[in-house]
Amino acid sequence: MATLSPDVNALSFNSNSRKLHLVLDLDHTLLHTTQLCNLTPEEDYLKIGTHPHRDVFVLETVITKLRPFVWRFLDEASKMFELYIYTKGNRYYAGLMAALLDPRKEYFPSSSRVISCEDHGIVGRYKSLDAVVGCNYSNVLILDDTEAAWTKESRDNLIVVEKYCFFRHKMGLPKCKSYAELKTDECGYLAAALLEVLNVINRIFCDELAINPSGVDVRDVLQLFGNNSSRG
Repeated sequence: MATLSPDVNALSFNSNSRKLHLVLDLDHTLLHTTQLCNLTPEEDYLKIGTHPHRDVFVLETVITKLRPFVWRFLDEASKMFELYIYTKGNRYYAGLMAALLDPRKEYFPSSSRVISCEDHGIVGRYKSLDAVVGCNYSNVLILDDTEAAWTKESRDNLIVVEKYCFFRHKMGLPKCKSYAELKTDECGYLAAALLEVLNVINRIFCDELAINPSGVDVRDVLQLFGNNSSRG
C-alpha cells in the first residue's frame, strides 16, 4: 500500500467539495459495446431502432447498450464523488462513450476526467491510479468488473462489480441466450446496491476525516466490506 505524508493527503483531497474520487471502468461495468457485425440474427432487430430500449446506441461500426439505471447511478454518485472514466480503449472510443453517459458534461466536465489507454501509456497492460490526475491512493475508489486489469498497487482501492453482458458476443456462455436475444435486461438491483455501499463508505470516510483531517485512508474503510470481492 502506498504511504503518503499528511500534507500530501490534505492537498489531494478535494477540500472545497469534500468529495472522494471514484474511477469508473467502461466496458462490462457501465455499458457493453460490440461490433455490429458480431450481432446474432436474433439481435439484429437492435440495428433498426424500433425496439423498446432507449439506452441502445448505434455508433459507426459499433453498438452500445448502457447498463440499466446507469444515468441515475452517475447522478447519485456525483453527489458524493468526483467521477472519472478509465478505459483500456483508445481516446476516441472513450470520448464517444463519455458523450453517451454524460451528454451535458455534468459528471465528467473536463478531458482529464476521461482516461484512455493512450493517456496512461501502458497500452495492452495494466491500469494504474497513477494516471488519475488530482487524486492519490488514500482518497480514491475504483469500480471495475476485472481485478486483473489493474496494477497490484491499485487493487486495494477496487470494488469488483458483476460483469454486464447484453450482447451474445464474448459472453463466454455459448449455450445461453443473451439479454438482447431474449429482449430483456438485467434488473437494476446492482446500481442500487452499489450506491448504498458507496454511500456508507463515503459517510464513514467523512466522519473519520472530521476527527482526523490528515490521517484517513479510504482503503481502510473499504476493508470493512471485504476488499476485492463483488459487492451488491
